[in-house]
Amino acid sequence: MLNSPSRPWQLLLLSAQTDSALKTATVNLADYLRQNCDLNLADIAHTLQCEQQTFKHRRMVVCRDIEDALIALEDPKRVLTNIQETKKRPVAFMFPGLGTNYVNMAWELYQVEPLFQKQIDYCCEFLKPLLGQDLRDVIYPHRTQQYQQSPQENSPGLDLRKMLGRSQTPADAKILAATSLLNQTHLAQPAIFVIEYALAQLLISWGIRPAAMIGYSIGEYVAATLAEVLSLDEGLTLIAARAQMIQKLPSGAMLAVPLSQTEIFPLLNDKLSLSAVNGPSMGVIAGETTAIEVLEQQLTQRGLACRRLETSHAFHSHLMEGATSDLRELVTTFNLQPPKIPYISNVTGTWITAAEATNPDYWVKHLCQPVLFAPGIQDLWKKEYPILLEVGPGQTLGSFAMQCIENNPEVSQIILPSLRYSYDRKPDLAFLLKTLGRLWLAGVQIDWSGFYAQEHRHPIPLPAYLF
Repeated sequence: MLNSPSRPWQLLLLSAQTDSALKTATVNLADYLRQNCDLNLADIAHTLQCEQQTFKHRRMVVCRDIEDALIALEDPKRVLTNIQETKKRPVAFMFPGLGTNYVNMAWELYQVEPLFQKQIDYCCEFLKPLLGQDLRDVIYPHRTQQYQQSPQENSPGLDLRKMLGRSQTPADAKILAATSLLNQTHLAQPAIFVIEYALAQLLISWGIRPAAMIGYSIGEYVAATLAEVLSLDEGLTLIAARAQMIQKLPSGAMLAVPLSQTEIFPLLNDKLSLSAVNGPSMGVIAGETTAIEVLEQQLTQRGLACRRLETSHAFHSHLMEGATSDLRELVTTFNLQPPKIPYISNVTGTWITAAEATNPDYWVKHLCQPVLFAPGIQDLWKKEYPILLEVGPGQTLGSFAMQCIENNPEVSQIILPSLRYSYDRKPDLAFLLKTLGRLWLAGVQIDWSGFYAQEHRHPIPLPAYLF
């Protein structure tokens, strides 16, 4: 049987019983590649993943082709090594909300991962009549173009112009225009939901199944849908309608402040609400724009570094109350079910109950009340110290989590991203495969049959010392 087309990036895995044996295996693999540079790297990667016996001393590298593999195997920045912990740890999914979304999120995955594309296509086709447009045209404005090879995995890491929000070329101007459209609430919220849901399904197909979940704002809807509280069609219907309801509400503003929840309470009034608790001294206040501007001036004069969030509305505040009756009426039409996967509630900051998840009033509270992420992630961490995997763009929740969970000398913190920030130049697939490799380093069992569901690979008779 002929080989099928392979992914443009490959994940090479090595393991051994000792550190010295692992080093030897690495050298031997490099020698083998030099002597057999005409072999298919995808078949070599498949053989290493599926045919070798796995030991606790582990090493991984992501590369494009054999030439790149030889470079990578000698680059300490690209070779990652770990000793697997004795006790296997569960994986918990974290789903971010708005703020890190960008045009062309996971664009390479959409082009090269059929299951991811299938999920995106289904969701966007379902949303077409609800949104009045094809969300794919918003997220991927150039999607009719043919797939182009992405840059090298070790190319310069950050696009500083994009990171600083500076535009200097016609292409940048087009992206800015597309970004302005995507950032409209009625499109941004469904876009985040669709990307995160499709990415979660891709990871699950690779054997990365969440033992627990936590979402941030919109992210909780993704968690609820994966937990089957909502069917996918219900989740899409709800997220689209909710976003449109919010779009019609009066505008507002949000301010991130370096204060604890206790310190924030005296600042609140009928125009300002606590919107989120992100860490021990990280909160968000939302409310009327003028009131936020005054508060920002006051806190800045006190020497506090505050940051206005780029948002059109005051999410999770009293300014959302105008949508509550319509939202409740819509949710009552759904067949809400108890969660099949445990997840943390934004409203209570602890594990959601079946009674809460199936009560339309809960989803109304979720709209108006603050996101209690900090206590939620602390509760999640206490349950078997899971590996935290951020399923969505950026690493915002990972950075919050690092400041919230207690250090335990006996348990390492493993917090991983899945999609790059917009200004990170690394290819989407290489970025995700690196995370997959890091999960394997930590002892997570990968379902390689699922990983290769769309490919036909052939074992390569590698030297016996590699196994």
